Amino acid sequence: MRLFSPATLLLVVGVVLLTGGRARGQKNEIGGSLGTVFYTGDMARTWAPANTGVAGMIFLRTFINDHLSLRAAYMGGNLKGSDTAKPVDAFAVARAASFSYFVSEFTGSFEYYFLDFRSKRTRLKFSPYFHGGLGIFAMIGVKERSTTYSTVQVAVPLGVGITYRPNKLWSVGLEFGTRVLFFDYLDNVSEGDVFNKNYQYGNKYDNDNYHYFGITLSRTLYKIYCPTLSLQKGYRR
Repeated sequence: MRLFSPATLLLVVGVVLLTGGRARGQKNEIGGSLGTVFYTGDMARTWAPANTGVAGMIFLRTFINDHLSLRAAYMGGNLKGSDTAKPVDAFAVARAASFSYFVSEFTGSFEYYFLDFRSKRTRLKFSPYFHGGLGIFAMIGVKERSTTYSTVQVAVPLGVGITYRPNKLWSVGLEFGTRVLFFDYLDNVSEGDVFNKNYQYGNKYDNDNYHYFGITLSRTLYKIYCPTLSLQKGYRR
């Protein structure tokens, strides 16, 4: 019996981030992103427009200090690939394989901001940043499997971005992230019998990856302090 689902994991991480941040008097953010997700692997070594799907993300963020934050996020999108989109070689043309399904991802990451754009003393309103962490993803709607494998796998998100903070309430930005995988069946193509002339094999020593690029928008959640204690201290009988 499964005690923890991915949704439960995200909820637990989110609660820890928000309550932990408030306990330290830190500011928290809630936000979302809209963008694209694309795949690289045995069918495509680089980005191809035909292998690009629509994706979106929601996230919770808490700042430990002005440079470092923690983020819990959910991302979902249409992941697809085809040998005919950008053929790797003549064997790929003969293979003519393709796939399309929904990828559902939960991640926990840290973000490091290079510029001190959140300080009260700075005039900077933007900063580039790096993010890295750990997550899990599920392949939903896989129609065929060339071998036995789990459709839930581990991912290591790594990426860069830039954020702009026009005021203390809102932030907008751009983010690109790669999901490093320990898995070679994202495209359902991996090792096989090299003497099989149907070419239904790939490179088992080169794992597949998927990537996300999107526009982000987040809102700061301020802690509201109760003035009761200060009023009591200033009250004289």
